[in-house]
Amino acid sequence: MVKKVIDKQAYAFQQFSLLPGLTPRTCTMSSISLETTLAGVTLGVPLLSAAMTSVTGYDLALALAKERGLPILPARMSLEEQIDIVQRIKSTEMTFVEDPITVRETATIDEALRLVEKYGHSSIPVVDRNNVFLGMFIHSEYLARGIPVNENITTAMLYDPVVLCVQNPAISVDETVALLEKEKQPHLVVLDENRRLVKLAFKKDKEKLKVGLAITTHAGWQNRVRAGHQAGVDLFVIDSSDGFTEFQGDVLDEYKKMKIPVPICAGNVITYDGAMYLMEKGADMIKVGMSPGSTCTTFREKSTGRGSMTALLEVDRARNDFLKKNASLLYVPVIADGGIPGSAEMIIALTVADALMLGGYFNRFFEAAGEKINDRGGITLHDDDIAYVASWGEGSIRARNLGRYGHGGFVTFFAEGEEGRVPYAGRLKPNLKRDILKIKSAMANAGAMNLQEFRKKAVIELNSDGAGYINRNPHGLVK
Repeated sequence: MVKKVIDKQAYAFQQFSLLPGLTPRTCTMSSISLETTLAGVTLGVPLLSAAMTSVTGYDLALALAKERGLPILPARMSLEEQIDIVQRIKSTEMTFVEDPITVRETATIDEALRLVEKYGHSSIPVVDRNNVFLGMFIHSEYLARGIPVNENITTAMLYDPVVLCVQNPAISVDETVALLEKEKQPHLVVLDENRRLVKLAFKKDKEKLKVGLAITTHAGWQNRVRAGHQAGVDLFVIDSSDGFTEFQGDVLDEYKKMKIPVPICAGNVITYDGAMYLMEKGADMIKVGMSPGSTCTTFREKSTGRGSMTALLEVDRARNDFLKKNASLLYVPVIADGGIPGSAEMIIALTVADALMLGGYFNRFFEAAGEKINDRGGITLHDDDIAYVASWGEGSIRARNLGRYGHGGFVTFFAEGEEGRVPYAGRLKPNLKRDILKIKSAMANAGAMNLQEFRKKAVIELNSDGAGYINRNPHGLVK
């Protein structure tokens, strides 16, 4: 007879809605922080890229790291390729924006907002026809002031000395860093002797970029750990569709004996027992999810998996019990992985999870590792010609990530993932900026100034199929 029958339904993120709480006057989108700390690794946004070969290569790793997220390099890469990318990411230094996007002083606020949406820039210089700098349009400041969009841009821009300026085109990067630190300003505007705009520098660009590296439980993982640590990796992730195994427990045991001062993430798990096992083995954080990924066919092929929200809630319950029994141990972050295609699902997942791992979401962007395809099926890198991006799961025939799915060789392999293409969505930065605004807006609805508050204050409600459909879809319109 079956060991246990759970006759309660499992639920996905899409089946829940967030209920508004009291929003304090101080809780505005410009004051809300999305910073999260994962076992000592602090991120500006709570997003990790999936360790998928169609998603995370050098270009996406660099783009996400610059937005203060955490790219995870796939375990199916060779060790040499992983380390090369880590070294390139870690050696990235602050540079000037030599040809910044600008807006004329005759423009409306709406025109500036369109530039913000198109390019993802949060600060846009305002100049006259001779390129003389007049002020800075800063998106977060604008949101806090609420000026109508049809007003002239000059009514919403900030001026010198609020905006740090220097009339020295020859200023060096080191001098710029020192000046930004001294003045405690987020950016520097570099002008010539006639106050014409030359270039910009942003304080955030001086931060060391972060990058993670996926390993397996198979032979050779120790070499990847040693080489990754030497190269400066910030997080190791054991990449497995099913982390509730003695193989993963053995890796955790040995990793802890190696005394590597880098946190390790274990998973994936979807049950209370699975999470408890990995935490008791010393995992620094837990990754949750099995089957809801957009390219995953594990449930179809093996009937194995769980609804994304139910899995996350069960792992969170295990974490809470583990911390009660082990009060002296550090907090164990939980990462939701799979079934998070957009901002709505991100918001619900973040009511429980400390961070999110996204595959299909990032696969749509120019920086993704998959080939860029035009509407005739040809390969192209011309932005205007791109219609689709190639996508494949790590369990697909193309990827054949045997280690992730527990296969010892090709003899036992069968596909647990699909290959196809996804509609092209543009560049990472503007898309991510838009979705970050949506997350912050939802947090403001809940009255939460940061993610820790959000997890404490959020109230979510399970929708009926009818309510979910009505709430999610526009209706009564004729196009």
